[in-house]
Amino acid sequence: MARKLDEILEDLTPDQVKAAHLLFENDIMEPKNRRSYDAIATELGVDVRTLYNWRQLDAMLEYKVVMTDMYTKEHRARIMRAVVREAELGNASMAKLFMQNQSMLVDRSEIEVKSEKVDESEVMAKLQSIKSRY
Repeated sequence: MARKLDEILEDLTPDQVKAAHLLFENDIMEPKNRRSYDAIATELGVDVRTLYNWRQLDAMLEYKVVMTDMYTKEHRARIMRAVVREAELGNASMAKLFMQNQSMLVDRSEIEVKSEKVDESEVMAKLQSIKSRY
């Protein structure tokens, strides 16, 4: 079960919380505007290796997941508006994505099972022969 943000923050020091927030903000920036880990470590007053170790902590990774969920929920309407606009312009993959999001299109898998018919009398005879040996 996913933990709530306040539970995750209990596992982090104040400096780690600040680092988690800076790293999350950095991840959602345009690639050309992103800061290096060295710059973030300098702002935090820690060695870049410390920042690397913090990034590997489960609580840091969970923080990033929770913040990403909050961010996408906040921007869902704008994102869906862009999907609809692209679908209206003829982008088939966006139309498919919209329909999947609205539960109008479901991926369906069919499984065909092929098995030979079993002759029950043969099975019983085989069982009897096995039983008679023991």
